[in-house]
Amino acid sequence: MKNLIYLCLAFCMATTVGFAQKLTDKDLQGSWNLVGLDVLSSQGIYFDLANDDVKFSEEVEAQAPPEAIAQAKESMAPTIAALKQMKMIVNGNEIKQTMPGDEEKGVYSIVNEDDAQKLKIIFADGTGDTANLYMKDKKLYIDLGEDGIFIYSKEQ
Repeated sequence: MKNLIYLCLAFCMATTVGFAQKLTDKDLQGSWNLVGLDVLSSQGIYFDLANDDVKFSEEVEAQAPPEAIAQAKESMAPTIAALKQMKMIVNGNEIKQTMPGDEEKGVYSIVNEDDAQKLKIIFADGTGDTANLYMKDKKLYIDLGEDGIFIYSKEQ
């Protein structure tokens, strides 16, 4: 019985250490494609770009008839197509975000703040942005709060 308890304790500790792993600059290097945009908390919408789909919050679906949901999904097809072309390219400490017709360049740093990792970017025009940053299931999550969570997958 003691062995089982120790085994469970060891497993829990190993799992905790695995989840506590911090991202490094090396982890971010390369090209990243946007595969999801989660604006459920602010707008009730999740763009599943990997599956060309839009999902709505339970609250939105409860308030709208199925025909309206279907029509909304259809009308968002151009938005999905545009979002699928978004890329983030990280090379050294430089970061470039591209979307058809628009490109932003800057320098970034990863900082540890309030028990979370944050991505701080200073763009070429002098403006800046800070976002929570984490990795889950080999996907990079950049959480901009009310602006949504941008989910990226690394190009192979």
